[in-house]
Amino acid sequence: MRKTLRVDWFQVITQLEAQGVTLRSQANTVGVAPGTVYYWKTGGEPRYYTGSKLLDLYAGRISTGYPVLTLPST
Repeated sequence: MRKTLRVDWFQVITQLEAQGVTLRSQANTVGVAPGTVYYWKTGGEPRYYTGSKLLDLYAGRISTGYPVLTLPST
């Protein structure tokens, strides 16, 4: 059986905030309300399209030190 990778959205959003990207800015980038990003941060799960846009922002802002981006996962 294949293990499903679950993105740790709390860590993605928190790390973006640590880089100075506010919830409002994250929301504007992916096209949702700031409350939606807050919902994801507190345990919600974005739809594929908005989640992938948020991960694009994350990939552009966060340097992990690895040659391939390593996502926070649970």
